[in-house]
Amino acid sequence: MAQEEYEEDEFDEEVDVDEEIFDKPNWLTEMPYWAVSAILHIIVILVIGSFIFAEQAANEEKNVAMEIRQKKKPPKYDPKKKRDLKRTPKILNPKIIKEPVIKRKIDEVTTDIPKGTDLNNLSNVNQNSTMVNDAIGVGGGAAGAYGHRYGKGSLVREGGSEGTESAVLAALEWLYRHQDADGGWKAADFNKGTVREKRGPSSNKDSKRYPTDLGWAETDIGVTSLAILAFTGFGHTHMDGEYDHFVTCLKQAVKYMVRNQQRDPGDPAKNGRYGSGDSEQWIYNHAIATMAMAELLLMSNDFKLKKSVKEATKLCLRAQNDGRGWRYGIKPGDNDTSVTGWMVLALKTAKQCRLGLPKEEFQNAFGGALKWFEYATASNGKTGYNVPGDEGSRLAKGHPDPYPFSKELSCMSAVGVLCRLFAGQSRKEASIRSGVDILNQQPPMWREAKGRSLSSINIYYWYYATYAMFQFGGKPWAVWNNKMQRALVDTQRAEYKDDSPEVDGSWDPIGEWGISGGRVYSTALGAMTLEVYYRFERQQEGIGL
Repeated sequence: MAQEEYEEDEFDEEVDVDEEIFDKPNWLTEMPYWAVSAILHIIVILVIGSFIFAEQAANEEKNVAMEIRQKKKPPKYDPKKKRDLKRTPKILNPKIIKEPVIKRKIDEVTTDIPKGTDLNNLSNVNQNSTMVNDAIGVGGGAAGAYGHRYGKGSLVREGGSEGTESAVLAALEWLYRHQDADGGWKAADFNKGTVREKRGPSSNKDSKRYPTDLGWAETDIGVTSLAILAFTGFGHTHMDGEYDHFVTCLKQAVKYMVRNQQRDPGDPAKNGRYGSGDSEQWIYNHAIATMAMAELLLMSNDFKLKKSVKEATKLCLRAQNDGRGWRYGIKPGDNDTSVTGWMVLALKTAKQCRLGLPKEEFQNAFGGALKWFEYATASNGKTGYNVPGDEGSRLAKGHPDPYPFSKELSCMSAVGVLCRLFAGQSRKEASIRSGVDILNQQPPMWREAKGRSLSSINIYYWYYATYAMFQFGGKPWAVWNNKMQRALVDTQRAEYKDDSPEVDGSWDPIGEWGISGGRVYSTALGAMTLEVYYRFERQQEGIGL
């Protein structure tokens, strides 16, 4: 573990030099010294006593909270229980919903608000003031992305259900069982002898359909980071959480990430990087890793992570092309929307961590990203990968010819819409409305390639588009949410479907990018997508379906 390091923010303190000086009152000068001394001692005793009583009250409150947690243990995961998608207030880990559910017309568009929506004032919660406690709380287990510690209060209100939460828990249990002994997750070797469950889909009834259920080793840092984000999205860190084995899992993951971070102050292209950088994919790995580690720092307030996150964030900032976005490497000159989207999410989280970095650097980074999104978006609202409105990227290796995946799915449009909404751009803007219309025409659908029909399975697209549609709100979100749930919950591997236990809770990595990230990638992203109801609060108060 990296050595604990603190960096305090500096504040300019105004001093009033025009203080009024008052004479001592006569009763004070005439009072005997023993009486003054007695009064002062009484005051000191009262002050000390108040601190003691306050500390005792805090300890009692903490003990009561621990007793409640011990008595009310979270429900044990039952792999044989069907994941029912019926919308019901009975959910796993029920929390009191303090906010009233506000009904509104389904075709209404979420309106804009002035607070918490600018990329230069980013927050995962809609803040009501500029106080630090609004964003991250104080002490361990801070609010993070939820507004409060386990932000499941919005689950049912925003369209989730017992079924979606059961699917998330099943996915996390699968990830837990397939964590490697070194603390990371392996895209290519997720079922080797050093994981908790040395079995893979080879004994599955569908093993002939997916004989090569493996990813690429070069994406290990990336899939480990996605797994971490899946757990943090469920309200867990390496220091706290309702499921103790998830907390233990994240402790090992943190050690893995810190151990695999490069430290070379003499090499600005290397210092702070998560992973070896042996392939051009390192920029993806690093962006997602920075987001994951920053979220852990933000939620846990574990300042031992501060140095690691700060150096990683500085590398993200150095890698950006001047006035534009990111691509492969440090200031490579060309840009792409995919890497830029992950970098925006990473910096969005890191900015809240009080790392002591100049605000201007974040402002310039977000400003350049928005310029790139504006450039890459065609007049019809479709955002391209390298140039305005292109079809997006294709995986260069591993897939047969002709390419079996539909390129009508505009993942980059989803990235553009999400980042624009996070930036505070109006939902009434033509580019955002056009982008939402494009996503509406391409809803999630688990359809494999067959004959001339191309595959529509793309969990990467579903993840970004789900978060974009959630932020947009209204009828487009309600329609999308229903189809997204069907595409994911209905296709998740489960024992109650007579699938083998070793794949229970996972998704088959047969989507467009599954061949590189493997089953860990598809399962982590599937869980993150189903956590949309409480991960990032919609940036307007009082919205219900």
